[in-house]
Amino acid sequence: MTVISKTEIKFEAIVLIIHTFTITNVMKKLQLAGNLLKALMLAGVMTACQNQDAVAPLESTTPLMEQAAKTNAELKLVKDGTTNLQYIKQGRLTGKLSKVSETAFYTQYSYDDSTGDLWITSKRYNKSSNVLVQEIKYKIVNGRCVTSINQTTNWTSEYKYNEMGRLDEVNLSSGALTQKHTFTYDNVANSIGKERLKEIIKSSPIGPYQQINFFYTLEGSAEKLDNYPLNSEHLGFDKYLPYFGKFSDVLIQQVQITPLPFTNQAKPYYKHYYTINSDGYLIGRNIEYFPLGYGKEAGKMTFYNVHQYSSNWQGI
Repeated sequence: MTVISKTEIKFEAIVLIIHTFTITNVMKKLQLAGNLLKALMLAGVMTACQNQDAVAPLESTTPLMEQAAKTNAELKLVKDGTTNLQYIKQGRLTGKLSKVSETAFYTQYSYDDSTGDLWITSKRYNKSSNVLVQEIKYKIVNGRCVTSINQTTNWTSEYKYNEMGRLDEVNLSSGALTQKHTFTYDNVANSIGKERLKEIIKSSPIGPYQQINFFYTLEGSAEKLDNYPLNSEHLGFDKYLPYFGKFSDVLIQQVQITPLPFTNQAKPYYKHYYTINSDGYLIGRNIEYFPLGYGKEAGKMTFYNVHQYSSNWQGI
């Protein structure tokens, strides 16, 4: 039988106490380290949240920035013969027409949607004198012009559209004076929803006084797609404002104007020849005008316009 002395018992007790103290300190240190790690992790989470909050506004503005970039990259007509076109370069109205400069005149465009509807004002000036020669206001609703007011002539025009968004009718008035322009379309064979302007009849209260017919082929030539629609000069609208609907999917190649009632008067006639680039855009237009009618060479005139486009268009 082994006998343990009191001295050995005291020594083992002291060792046990030291060992217990050491373990306790280690546990405290581990607990402290764990708490420190938790604090660091919490701080990291909070920082990430704060960073996420700081980035969030960029997410909401990104679509606007992308839209602005897309608009700025759009191809725009910048030259039509001797006419130069400029567009608004920045802000909500980016890409809208701002100025048209011709040889002897220039037109400036301003936009106001403070009333809920968009109003466009065009002011045409004489270049040499800067005298205002014409002012027209346009009311735009859902992308279509519904009213125009010529402040210079005091004529007001009201526009009506069909279910396809094509212009059907224009009613003009100035005091007791009235006119009506009626638009007729041809449906394109085998094409749902495609219509092409065929005819305009202009009339006064005493009856029709003019008929304008549009044709989309010429002497057997093929139809030519219109990838950058402009308003025909024969419509009587601003050529460059795109708020009157689309009149055809292809380019006009012939126009004939008939006085009404017709009693063998001259019927002015136009031929249009086009040059199209590899991207499908019109870059040249040659117009032959026969004031006495089709096939009558007397008084014939020829006009040629070059069209230029750019995605780096001028702005204000």
